[in-house]
Amino acid sequence: MKPELHLFILWEKARRVEARVLEDLARQDDIEVLGKWELAFPGPAAEAYPAFYGARKPMDGRLKVRKCGGGRFLLIVVRNLNPSYGSRWARDDKYYIANELMYDLKARYREWAGRKHRIHGTTDCGEFARDIFLLTGHTADEWERGVPDDIRLNIPAKAEWRRVMDATAADMGISDCRVMLENKYINDVFFEGRFKGRDVIVKCSSKCAWSIGNEFRLAERLHAVAPSVVPEPLATWTSDDGRRAFVATEKVLGPSLTELLVRGVANEQADGFAADILVLAKALKDTGILHRDIYTDNFLLGSDGHLKIIDFQMAIDRNDYREDPWVASHPKFLYVVFGVNHDTPCGCWDDRAALDAVLALLPATDAVAQARRKLAAMPDIAFTARPPLGARLKLGAYAVSLMVQAHVPWRSRKRRDQARKRLATIRARGGTDVDGRDPDAINAGKAAP
Repeated sequence: MKPELHLFILWEKARRVEARVLEDLARQDDIEVLGKWELAFPGPAAEAYPAFYGARKPMDGRLKVRKCGGGRFLLIVVRNLNPSYGSRWARDDKYYIANELMYDLKARYREWAGRKHRIHGTTDCGEFARDIFLLTGHTADEWERGVPDDIRLNIPAKAEWRRVMDATAADMGISDCRVMLENKYINDVFFEGRFKGRDVIVKCSSKCAWSIGNEFRLAERLHAVAPSVVPEPLATWTSDDGRRAFVATEKVLGPSLTELLVRGVANEQADGFAADILVLAKALKDTGILHRDIYTDNFLLGSDGHLKIIDFQMAIDRNDYREDPWVASHPKFLYVVFGVNHDTPCGCWDDRAALDAVLALLPATDAVAQARRKLAAMPDIAFTARPPLGARLKLGAYAVSLMVQAHVPWRSRKRRDQARKRLATIRARGGTDVDGRDPDAINAGKAAP
């Protein structure tokens, strides 16, 4: 048989036999040690253990922590140069076919560690393929080609989302999901994976389930009108209770416009970006969509050279102005965070002004200047809302807390500066109040009476 890759995991309470295990592996004629890596769970170990073992059977994560520890653990990847398979006895009183050497080594090391639960090892290629992907974010095929440079733990603290990805998403055709970003303010976790052969980003949320479905609907509508500047939304799912949802969208592989501006944008490239922004502005107007989160971080460069706008979670349909219930109940997020990101007054979102601000960052070519003139001649793509009294009172209390924070000697200057910036935004246009105009009149292109 050809050589096989396998792994051992020494959970925290097995680290005391680490040197003994490594020494024994080095003495094995049929074992080549490819490397060892010390890893840590990205969140509570009691949530991560079930995410790792949960595909096989339910697990009590807290009991596993008591038995094995929840601290840093050691991953050892080896190559079995001359594998042979035979019948071995399993815990469920059944025999199964396993790699004989790997099974025997795992049994020996578990005996050294005192409890067999403290050391995990793979005994067939399928088990290795699953485990190595969760542990490192790289597939078994990638490991066969060489040891990856960027080892990153792919066991999310949000274990429930891992189970959803392994079951529900897989049934929909979404596979190879690895954690990309976790514990964002309103998104539990972002995964990157594949959907029917295409690279995708899967955005999951347990707080803003309605807005995830809304993102799919509005992005789909906009993509149909402007496919060159909007990534294609491919699949969406909402739980039966309506409390959780995810959306899978075509992955844009290029850098953000923020990164491109730091590197330097050539004049010819700037002309193309200006044309893309005009296409997007017209599409927003024609579809009646307000993105509300337009800034350079949310533009990515596609493989076709066009800028793509992403992140429609806060977008609204200007025909009904429906808001996600969670967002509507968190006015400091709705009226302050957007203002901080975009330097706009509380409650005012103007996509046309935001797009013009992006154009102003590009090299001042003739094409960019012409695009700004065309944009200025377009009707407003805006919505200005007056926060209700309850929201204004909450914002006032939040402003007081920011005033206190602004004078606290934070260890982090960044946190202090953020508090001061948010306070300045709250004070814009007379504190928490804004210039409230009638949305229907704005949508009709008329001034409110």
